[in-house]
Amino acid sequence: MSTNQLRLIEGCYVTDSSGCHRYDFWNEQYLFDGSSHTGWGSASRNASQPEYLDIDLGDVHVPLRIRLQRRAVPVIKTGFPISLRVVAHPEEGGEKTVLTAEGIHVEAGEWFEADLEPVATRRIRVETGGVAIRPSGKYFTQIMQMQFLEA
Repeated sequence: MSTNQLRLIEGCYVTDSSGCHRYDFWNEQYLFDGSSHTGWGSASRNASQPEYLDIDLGDVHVPLRIRLQRRAVPVIKTGFPISLRVVAHPEEGGEKTVLTAEGIHVEAGEWFEADLEPVATRRIRVETGGVAIRPSGKYFTQIMQMQFLEA
């Protein structure tokens, strides 16, 4: 099913993350504000490590696709994850990996899109990994927008 045949799940919000909470403009709630000028970022780190976002979809949905937007700064080649794991927490309990993606490459300002295995859930965990080192010698994950789509 193409993206234009799906509808955006509204009312998503982050309940927990490994993000940086020192700067107002990197607030994880901005992932769902529809703006490419604000977003989520991890803390600067001395070594690459997995990052995570725990998301509440606002109600039980069956997400079929995830979309993530890369920061639109072409001179900065770092920050966007090269691997992604999406885990759904079905209402009946447990967890189910609904996407594992490796070797992600997205141009500045563009979107990464991937199909999710359909699972009825209200809670999702998005785990990222593998960002390139910045010229400053630090690792920093950045995502400007996140969307979940359903039929």
